[in-house]
Amino acid sequence: MSLESDLVLVFHPIAVHFAVALTCVALVLDWIAHWHPRAEWRFAGRLCFFVGVLALGVTGASGWIEHLFPRPASAFDAQIEGLLLYHEYGGYGVLGFFVILAVIRLRLAEPLPVSWLVCATIGVLGVLVQGYIGGEMVYRYGAGVRAVQVLSEQPDEKKKAPAEQSTEAGTNEK
Repeated sequence: MSLESDLVLVFHPIAVHFAVALTCVALVLDWIAHWHPRAEWRFAGRLCFFVGVLALGVTGASGWIEHLFPRPASAFDAQIEGLLLYHEYGGYGVLGFFVILAVIRLRLAEPLPVSWLVCATIGVLGVLVQGYIGGEMVYRYGAGVRAVQVLSEQPDEKKKAPAEQSTEAGTNEK
């Protein structure tokens, strides 16, 4: 992989955190504005929501671009194939859901109705599920983790810890 692709591959994990944080904070602010109707709460919720939707778009685009790059083989490829499929298409679904919510929100008058807040809550739950699936791929199976890919490419002898190699070398000499 070249330096340019390495920079692109680092961008998706960064964008993900903004998308999750902004959509969650927007939801909390919108519920607070519903219970305590003040212009400041409504403005903050609206700002976080639309920037969060933008961050979801950047996250989806960066994930799609990352998917276009050739992926080095990993020892866990078989385990992550199903998760990768759910994560990819679930991400498109969540993005589409939030774009629809954004269009609806542009047409709604303040204060936001409870029905819209419930839909936004469902959308944020979708974002959190997406985050969980992405976290499983990275932290359990090492998807996108350079060290896992490097170790997967090495012959079996180089994968062993130094202590294991010295013990085997000692038993072969006898």
